[in-house]
Amino acid sequence: MNKETEQILTELERIVVERQDWLFRFAYMRIGIREDAEDVVQDALLSVFRRLREKTQMDSVEQYVIRAVSNACTDYLRRKPLRLVPIDKAGQVAVGEGDRQIHEEFLRVNRLLDSLPPEQSEIVRLKCYDDLTFKQIAELQGIPEATAKSRYRYAIIHIQQRINNKGDTRYERV
Repeated sequence: MNKETEQILTELERIVVERQDWLFRFAYMRIGIREDAEDVVQDALLSVFRRLREKTQMDSVEQYVIRAVSNACTDYLRRKPLRLVPIDKAGQVAVGEGDRQIHEEFLRVNRLLDSLPPEQSEIVRLKCYDDLTFKQIAELQGIPEATAKSRYRYAIIHIQQRINNKGDTRYERV
């Protein structure tokens, strides 16, 4: 193994140690099922590791890992048939006690984000939940930074309008 490959693998190991919980949350907020989110993150990390062994060129290992997890979530959602649960029954879905808080947060956020166009809701997730900069979001999405900012702005305006709509109780806290 050459010096450059060793450095990249060391960087991957650092990312896994420091960002594993963040990566899980990233996947969970998109998928909503703990076990599947864990599997998606693990599969994405294995895929990145294989690519590193094949000496795939990458500018930023961390950006590459985030993109791999994001793509894995998208692939998962395409393959997995949707199991629709009426919103009034969502609180009854079996959730372990340790996952209750994150599951309730997932439900609240998704109620709001489901009303947005998908490209806007993903920008909000990346910015608010994943704490990425607009530059990182633009790179991840393959769009100009100004587009990422404007999609975020329009999404926030839309969310604020929904929350401020006094007669709309669908978005109250669980």
